[in-house]
Amino acid sequence: MGTEDSEKQDRMSGNRVRPSPDVLAKRAQNEVVLVHLHTSQIYELNRTGSALWGLVEQGLTRIEIEEQLAREFDVDRDQLAAEVDELLRTLAAEDLIEAR
Repeated sequence: MGTEDSEKQDRMSGNRVRPSPDVLAKRAQNEVVLVHLHTSQIYELNRTGSALWGLVEQGLTRIEIEEQLAREFDVDRDQLAAEVDELLRTLAAEDLIEAR
């Protein structure tokens, strides 16, 4: 992970995470399809990723996202934290989310 990606992740820990204004999201049953309008890249999020995306759309912090997902899914807290970090890191690296 590069320095810029680390900085984006650090900003996300305490700040509210929001979708980038350059992203269009479309729900399809338990999945979300994201389209980055400038790159035309398409991303598909599974049920778990879709749940996280819904919380991002609400403008929650990284900690609030983890807490909400812990209530929704029966998963080890350490595993959940690692998976939330990884998905947020990936979304930030692709400029699909931003922290404010």
